[in-house]
Amino acid sequence: MSIYRTQPQPSDDPATMSGEILLRIGIALFAVVAPCAAVVSRRSLFVLLPVAALLMIIGSLLLPGAANLVLRNSRAALTRPLVILPILLLVWAGLSFVWTPFPALATERYLRTAGTILITLVALGCLPVRLKAAYSNILPLGVLLASLATIAVMLLAQQSRQPEVDGGDTLLRAVAGLVTLLWPAMMVLATRERGALAGLLGVCGAGAALLAGTQVALSALLIGVAVFCAGFAATARVAKILGAAIAALLLGAPIIMLALDPLASRLEPNVFGLLHVWAEIVRSEGLKLITGHGFDTALRAIGAGLLPADAPRGLLFEIWYELGLVGAGAFALLMWCAFTGAARLGRVTGSFLMGGIATVLTISIAGVSVSQLWWTTQLAGVALAFAVAMRTQAREVARTPTLNQRPVLKI
Repeated sequence: MSIYRTQPQPSDDPATMSGEILLRIGIALFAVVAPCAAVVSRRSLFVLLPVAALLMIIGSLLLPGAANLVLRNSRAALTRPLVILPILLLVWAGLSFVWTPFPALATERYLRTAGTILITLVALGCLPVRLKAAYSNILPLGVLLASLATIAVMLLAQQSRQPEVDGGDTLLRAVAGLVTLLWPAMMVLATRERGALAGLLGVCGAGAALLAGTQVALSALLIGVAVFCAGFAATARVAKILGAAIAALLLGAPIIMLALDPLASRLEPNVFGLLHVWAEIVRSEGLKLITGHGFDTALRAIGAGLLPADAPRGLLFEIWYELGLVGAGAFALLMWCAFTGAARLGRVTGSFLMGGIATVLTISIAGVSVSQLWWTTQLAGVALAFAVAMRTQAREVARTPTLNQRPVLKI
């Protein structure tokens, strides 16, 4: 079996030193500063993540062989579904402005969302194939500090008899971001045979979510743990089952709502209301089931009275209402590719990646508005964290040598 080891670069090269410093600062911004700042400020993420991605791009471009790497990654991206499908979703969302009832209001959010996704893809494309272990050490540190910051804020809030911090919304966002970043951080420790530390870090993150009382984030983490355990036992099989199940759920959501509507009266009032409202919307949609109503219309339609106040929220409803069958089909294919692609990364890495995807999906489906910019920005940071974690593993190196790399035979 062959792996490739990066040759050490001259330490007196100013460009290389500057690139490494900028790269570390960029990683520290989204992995340490952003999760900690999110506990007390809901807007910090919007500033820190783009700045972090920009620093990572500049730092990566200053490293030796960057031009060839970017060119090679750009060519490869044209054949990768995990790159093509998000871009197609962005294009379709942009086309939906032709028929959306709120084109002016949604334009700013669309531009910010598209900018966040594109700068993240560029940062991923510029990131070196092989990174030093010191870069990924930042990830567990950031999650630990964010967990301790969340616990400290909750204890201080209890002492001052303030049960919610900033209306509770800031804390919800912070904990949701924490449990998603927990997976790449634990991956870093587990792949270096620090399983006990990875478990302790997971307990610390779960404790912060439990103390904060964010049931959605805690439930999502527990579901992610269940998926991780199943994936660790049978990675390829579980990946195919989960990918097919999520794709079927995304594509068949309207049919499921219509089928459950006659039985909804036997459920709890809140559940009955959600199912009945969605079923009525499906019956009256017509062609809109294919095209959707346009990007960022679900929440605005509720505010404008076009949808009832008790209309569903979350991924399943919003992607159908806003982007229709086209958007739901593209996203279903994206999820299938994500799960099956994770299985090809190996047992340990694939299991952590599937656990992270399951956590993100649970939070998205449970009611977090996926069109909100903070959630898109948070997921961009998670993508960067997973990329850094995977590119610092000695066993997860590309199978083709890159510039300044030499093959080393492992007998």
